[in-house]
Amino acid sequence: MTHYGLSTRVLRCVALASCMSLPARAQGQGQARDQVIVRAAQDELARTMKELRLAKADTSYFVAYTITEHEAAGASARFGSLVGSSRNRSRILRVEVRVGDYGFDNTNFAAMPSFTGAGMRAFIGMTELPLDDDYLEIRRQIWLATDAAYKQAVEGITGKRAALLNRARTDTLADFAKAQVTKTTDDMPPVKLDLAVAETLARDLSRAGIAPAVYAAAVSVGAVTSRTYYVNSEGTSWVKTRPMLTVSATASTQAGDGMPLGNAFRVMARSMSGLPSRDQLAARVKEMQATLDTVRNAPLVDRYNGPVLFEGRAAAELFSAQFAPAFVASRKALSSNPMMDQMSAMLGRSSPASSLAEKLGARVLPDFLNVVDDPTLTEVNHVAMLGGYKVDDQGVAAHPTRLVERGILRTFLAGRTPVEGVPHSTGNFREGVVAPSNLVVESLNGSSDAALRERLLALAKARGLPFAMIVRAVGDATSSDDPMAMFNEIMATMRPGSAPKGTSLFRVYKVFADGHEECVRGAQVLGLGADTFKGIVAASASVTALHASGGGTGMAAIIASAGGGAGLSTFVVPSLLFDELTINRRTDDLPKPPFSAPPVGSLRNGTATAAGPEAFR
Repeated sequence: MTHYGLSTRVLRCVALASCMSLPARAQGQGQARDQVIVRAAQDELARTMKELRLAKADTSYFVAYTITEHEAAGASARFGSLVGSSRNRSRILRVEVRVGDYGFDNTNFAAMPSFTGAGMRAFIGMTELPLDDDYLEIRRQIWLATDAAYKQAVEGITGKRAALLNRARTDTLADFAKAQVTKTTDDMPPVKLDLAVAETLARDLSRAGIAPAVYAAAVSVGAVTSRTYYVNSEGTSWVKTRPMLTVSATASTQAGDGMPLGNAFRVMARSMSGLPSRDQLAARVKEMQATLDTVRNAPLVDRYNGPVLFEGRAAAELFSAQFAPAFVASRKALSSNPMMDQMSAMLGRSSPASSLAEKLGARVLPDFLNVVDDPTLTEVNHVAMLGGYKVDDQGVAAHPTRLVERGILRTFLAGRTPVEGVPHSTGNFREGVVAPSNLVVESLNGSSDAALRERLLALAKARGLPFAMIVRAVGDATSSDDPMAMFNEIMATMRPGSAPKGTSLFRVYKVFADGHEECVRGAQVLGLGADTFKGIVAASASVTALHASGGGTGMAAIIASAGGGAGLSTFVVPSLLFDELTINRRTDDLPKPPFSAPPVGSLRNGTATAAGPEAFR
């Protein structure tokens, strides 16, 4: 297996400074903290179920509290200069209140939110809790948040009943599925990051290999340990501890014609032993910027129709973004507001899930591919699977779900909201949305990388083409730097009658019969959809692992990311050879490049200095 981001080398000094086990006293304090938080949540839950009700209003049949405590530290730098360094701690409460019963409740209904203080609190769904382990104050905040959520739930079920007075209900599915009661502890060792170490590493990596063509470059180093407590009125409870270490780097520039270009990489691991060494990270930064310079100087792509090979990282990026979201079960929400109906329809049209909604039992991939989602996996080919867990965020036990068998779609991923064809949870509800965990694409007759390349060239030759196309990276880092640009692009795709835009490709190469390659830029692949993946004619035996946030695209992804996003997913995908795709030049309006060259002083010396006598060897 190839994988960009993980290595077997251990940073000994950093491990000692940054990944320390908690001493006995700290562990004792942590246990006392757990007891206070859990007791406050359970006591208020019991009181809620017994006492919280309005006269002549529906009572709560299900209440759940999720309390997450984050301890984070990190640093960021640009061109060798520190631009940010912080350590923070937060404690967040999420409340779920359902009134009615399992068959019919206040959910699966879209209504405009109330703009009162309590209404907005319930709509946003998150409340800050005190960091002090004050039992009474924690209970008071839970009480206030529960009261707001209950009022919103009563208002919701009333509106839902009113909406059904003038229309027949075609959706007869229950609103909530029952689940087995579970009690789970799912802990990983926490990590602490020494800020001085993080600052030095960020400075050194941000100046490594800087080229004159790079206009902006940044590196961030961070660590977060999240401890989450969950209790619900059915008796299910769980506690999870999840550490995460991240090193990310970005670089951007413009081509001579003004085309913005960006490149990025991100390394993620649960412990320091999963990270590359300092020298390996510096080499990755230099490679990232060298690639950016190559693309910057490449000629523009011309229209191409023919076979295309997505290699390694590109295949994982393509599958995770363009096909995997379609595995998430979706259910249309009822609404009494025409504006909400229109918005729901637009979101539905732009959602990949809609393309497979009617395909249960149909062929969606070639018959040599299987797809399984398995949160019980801890590693594949010595690569850590970061999307694993014992139970999902609704307390449903983790288990493998075979989504595609020999190209046939067998089921979807779902939470406890029943969907046509999937009446019960698959254990994939995380951080407010349904998302893949560890999604593995299996090739039953995988080819060697060399054989796959030969097949690509043979397909091109059979069609009389002078060359074929290989893609080694999808997209670039420019859109993620501008949230409004991303928002506007998504909204444009949702406008009725708008022409679908292509998917940007970053590292694209013409490959000729004699084996030589030529890089081209400005490419986008047109017409991609779930049906396109039936045109895969071969896949590799080797696979690449990609860690990414799962669970939705478009507006749903923006809303999810604002609230913490979907849980981390790991996608394991072979290289994919498509029989025919259309690649064309992007038609975006291009900004003008700078009138003058960057200052010489900003280039530094292009080398990284050591962080200290021992660190990052």
